[in-house]
Amino acid sequence: MTTHNFDDWSTAQDYFFDNGMTDGLPVIPPTPERVQAMLDYAGVDADHDLGTEVIRQKRFTAGKAAVNAVMAGCRPEHFPVVLASLSAITDRSFNLHASSTSTNGVTVLTVVSGPYAEAIGMSGGVEMMGNGSRANAAIGRAVNLFKANFYGSVPVVMDNSTFGHPGKISFCFPENLAISPWESLASELGYGGDATIVTAYATLAPLQVTLHGDRNPADLLTTVAHAMLAFGPGMPQVVCVISPEAMGHVAAAGWSRQQVAEFLHEKARLPVSEWMRWHRMGHELDHDRMAPVVPEADRITVLPGGGMAGGFVSLISTWGSSRSVTRQVSVPR
Repeated sequence: MTTHNFDDWSTAQDYFFDNGMTDGLPVIPPTPERVQAMLDYAGVDADHDLGTEVIRQKRFTAGKAAVNAVMAGCRPEHFPVVLASLSAITDRSFNLHASSTSTNGVTVLTVVSGPYAEAIGMSGGVEMMGNGSRANAAIGRAVNLFKANFYGSVPVVMDNSTFGHPGKISFCFPENLAISPWESLASELGYGGDATIVTAYATLAPLQVTLHGDRNPADLLTTVAHAMLAFGPGMPQVVCVISPEAMGHVAAAGWSRQQVAEFLHEKARLPVSEWMRWHRMGHELDHDRMAPVVPEADRITVLPGGGMAGGFVSLISTWGSSRSVTRQVSVPR
C-alpha cells in the first residue's frame, strides 16, 4: 500500500471504497506527511520489522502499520500501541491465518494495561467496548484495517465469517486501574509498575452478564460461571471484565485476581454426560468426569473496567487454537 495525495475528500473516499481498502466507513487519507508523523513519534523507520506471519510469509513493518493507523484516525501517540498489537499477532501461537479464515466471526481484541493507556486518553470506563473514545476506537480499527489491507483478511476473499460482529471493525480497551484493588496486569506478568503492555486475543463477541444484587463474591461469581457454560468445554481462554459495582464487592472481600479466576475455573464445569446431552462434546467413556469450560485457571484473564452504574460482567471467549500474546509498548521518551 502506498501513500496518496487527493484533491478533495470525496475523491479520496471513492478511491478507498472502490479499491476495497476500508471497513465500510470513511477513512483518513494517508498522506506522506501524516504517515511520517506516526513513524517519527514512535521513533521508527518505515522498514522497522514487527515480525513475520509464518503461514502467508507476510512481514509486518512499521510503514504499513502507519498507513493503516492514519486511515483509522489514530493520533501519533496511539501508534506505539498499534505497533505492539501488530507485533503480537505475528506470533505463531496467535494463529492469525487460521483465525482470519474462520466462519466464527473472530476478531483481534487489543487489551492495554499500564499508565500509557491513560496518558493517551484510552477509556476503561463508560462505553469502554463501545463508542466515545477516539483512542480505543482508532487503535482497534488500525489493527483490523491492517489485517484487511495488508494481510488480506477481507470478506469473502479470506474472511468467511457467517455473521461477524462490530468488534471486527474495532475491539480495544484498557484495564481500568482507577477502580482496581490489584496491581496492574502488566505488573503481575512481571513487566513492572511503570510498563505498559498490550495483550492480543483472537476473540468472539462479548457476552454481558447481569448480576442481581449479590454482594458476596462467591454468589455473584457463581452467576458468571453459569453464564460461561454457554461457551462450552475446552475453550482456550476467557477474558472476564468486572464492572466497578461488582468489583467493589470483590475488593471488599479481599479477593485477588487469581482467586476470581480459580473460582470461575472450578465452578464453570459440567459432567461429560451433560455436555454430551447438549451436543457440546463428542462421545467419551468417562461420563462422570467434570469437564471445565477452560482447562486451567490461568487461562482466565480478569480485568476491572466499565461504567460506575450497573452490576455487570462482560465475558469474552477466544477462538480455537489461538493463544493470547503479550508485547510491551515502547513508550517514546
